Amino acid sequence: MSNELVEFERNFTPAPDPGVAMPEAQVKEIIRAYSPGRRAEIERIRDTDIERYFAEGLDRELLAITREELGDVGPTEPMQADVSRSLMCKTEEGRELVRSWDSLGGFRMQLERLQRQVGSLVKEVGSDRHQRAFMERFDRSLPEPVRYAIYESLAMGPPTYVQPVSRDAVKEFTAGTIGADLVAEWGAWAPELIATIWKRVDMLKQRIGDDGMEDFKDWFGTLSDFETKAVLRFIAEGCR
Repeated sequence: MSNELVEFERNFTPAPDPGVAMPEAQVKEIIRAYSPGRRAEIERIRDTDIERYFAEGLDRELLAITREELGDVGPTEPMQADVSRSLMCKTEEGRELVRSWDSLGGFRMQLERLQRQVGSLVKEVGSDRHQRAFMERFDRSLPEPVRYAIYESLAMGPPTYVQPVSRDAVKEFTAGTIGADLVAEWGAWAPELIATIWKRVDMLKQRIGDDGMEDFKDWFGTLSDFETKAVLRFIAEGCR
């Protein structure tokens, strides 16, 4: 959940398999293994083609690598708008999203709203290591068109009004431990928040179709109970 949104993803840090804890030292070693090669490439471009260096935003990427090597970049560090825009514009799906956001008040405003939304969710899933793994699995599991549709849906936020679900629907939602915990947490707001989940999921399905929804379900099925609860809470409540 990060390819075009946050700084760390540009280091292409491999994620551990779902449910497998990767030691923090191993994660840092992977980062160190990548950064010197990329740093050398950027420095070569800087020394031989200064116009390209600045035009492609490599000065900012070099700064990001330096900051990460110094331990100064967290998993949800927002990527600058011009860098995100450049990355998105490499594909037709990305260009379509950029055009959409330009028409809805401006790309930067929509991007920053999305970055706040994503940051709010990702911070709920645990330590920096768990946050990195969570975002990496999202990026690897979902095709680009599906990811961009999710980005657009998230940037819009929760619907302003939903019809609360029935008591029977609340009871059905509490059949599992995760649902029961959330309903206990939400109290009297549970019927409205459950309805919000169903409406946002239905709206997403309309955007990505049946095949895209299967990809989304496959990713959702890999989440731990803790992550599942965080995602459902986020869908229901939006940015905290």
